[in-house]
Amino acid sequence: MKTRTKILVLASTISVSGIGGLSQAILANQSPAPVAIIRQHDHNNKIALNNDSDTDSEVNDDQVPKSLSEVGELGEDLYDMTKANNWTKASTSLTKLETEAKRLARDLQGANQTKLKQLNDNIALLKVALATNNHNVTMQKANQITLIAANLTASYQLKVPIEVTLLDYYGRELEIWSATENTEKLKETANQIKHIWTQVKPSILKQGGTKQAQKFDQLVSQVSLSKSPTQYGRLATPILNEVDNLEKVFQ
Repeated sequence: MKTRTKILVLASTISVSGIGGLSQAILANQSPAPVAIIRQHDHNNKIALNNDSDTDSEVNDDQVPKSLSEVGELGEDLYDMTKANNWTKASTSLTKLETEAKRLARDLQGANQTKLKQLNDNIALLKVALATNNHNVTMQKANQITLIAANLTASYQLKVPIEVTLLDYYGRELEIWSATENTEKLKETANQIKHIWTQVKPSILKQGGTKQAQKFDQLVSQVSLSKSPTQYGRLATPILNEVDNLEKVFQ
């Protein structure tokens, strides 16, 4: 599933805040917590969808800038190319991403400066990881780009709920953390998938997506019961595939 298509049809009934706490160590085996969308409270991994506390002015328009669509797609391209160990194409995507990030800053005309800084910070980390062919960190940061793009898209009038995009993001997180056997991160990801699904399921049913909801219910149950990295990893692809079907409910 490409973010170009996703972003152009996303819907959001929530507003979300910027992503904070970028990793200071490029080789650290963790990615910044996606507090832009899911804010963690205390240290108990409790999550909730929250309104944006960012004081930046938000862009409100019916049409997503092409540069924003490109940023999201290129983030996913980078993820896919790195996953396939195609470093040449990943490098090409990174160069394009840098260009589109600059164009996006112009398109937003001074709005969302905090989020744009997060985007540029992640691009800088991507350059370091890509230069050293650091497979896991490159995938982490590329996936963060897709989250930042979704976050920026949330201020537009769109069609598919932003939670559907988040399920796609977390499906990739399952791939990332199962590969490194980071059970703690996998548990957090599973909790967030369950929480987001609870938020968006009523909208799926309202649109007539009963069969799709039933299938995703089963996947959420399985991921909630998973214990090992192998079990989590086996569910990543089915979840990503079913997210495609959830999107079609709104088209």
